[in-house]
Amino acid sequence: MPTKRRSQRIQQPAWLTGSRPNGSGETVILFWSGGKDSFLAYRALMEKQRFAPVLLTTFDVRTRIIAHQELLIDDVINQAEALGVPLIGVPLHSGRDYVEQLVPALDLMPGCKYLAFGDLHLEHIRNWREEAFKANERTVAMSLEFPLWRADYAMLLEDLAASGAQCKISAIVADLPGVAVGDDYDANLIAKLPAGVDAFGENGEFHTKIVISEAG
Repeated sequence: MPTKRRSQRIQQPAWLTGSRPNGSGETVILFWSGGKDSFLAYRALMEKQRFAPVLLTTFDVRTRIIAHQELLIDDVINQAEALGVPLIGVPLHSGRDYVEQLVPALDLMPGCKYLAFGDLHLEHIRNWREEAFKANERTVAMSLEFPLWRADYAMLLEDLAASGAQCKISAIVADLPGVAVGDDYDANLIAKLPAGVDAFGENGEFHTKIVISEAG
């Protein structure tokens, strides 16, 4: 079944791209939102050359939309295909335990020992992840990686610009005068942000979408 059709039908975790891990290096499952943080985490992992990433994206089983980013799962399939990286999709069902819903996805990669996240500096989010994965017998022994943790924002913005990918505003939650969905996320946009708004939107003020050309 073509990947776009499969993404609209699956009720349980499944591969959403034709590519699979190639067996070179340690495999890490990178939690992928389609936005700048997960993209920069991917670049950090690739730069260290320690891991071969496999992307994992969760989305609402009814709407096929990725929470917060407000992207369709097919948008993320396009990103993974442009990168040439395997992607696992996990449809989330309301009322069910989050980590338990991830277990069948992890079982698609039985030898994988590492999970990676694009968290930057929010301690409560990192603590929640560590506690949630330690509480599950399937994930308790897995190592959690945070390649961007406490990274300097200026360096991250430089890397984003150097990547050649476009970064667009995909959703706005806070009152951000002069900023609209579809705007380029760059230094000019950051300069428009009101005082107290995190430059990376880490408090949920806004979210982003990465547009990757297959040549880049």
